Amino acid sequence: MKDQFADLGVEVAADETDTSETITIMQCNWPAFLVFLACATQWRVVTNTAGLIFLGLDYPGCQIVLQHHAAAPHVFGDLQAMEEAALEILNEAD
Repeated sequence: MKDQFADLGVEVAADETDTSETITIMQCNWPAFLVFLACATQWRVVTNTAGLIFLGLDYPGCQIVLQHHAAAPHVFGDLQAMEEAALEILNEAD
């Protein structure tokens, strides 16, 4: 992507983030993982003087994603478990 920006005459600083770490997702969790990723734009967020506060996922929006993926009913519970874990990380104070 850096080359594509260079072709446009734009210089982009390289991200020094180590991306070599990999994770393994069990096959039985794969549908829930895909739904969680697809719901990335469904977070309800408020802002105040301290910054952003993530409230949780917008369930009506997530329902559309679940239907689109033809997800089994238990995937919603898996999604809620991932949401709960993500909220702890997203709302950590610096």
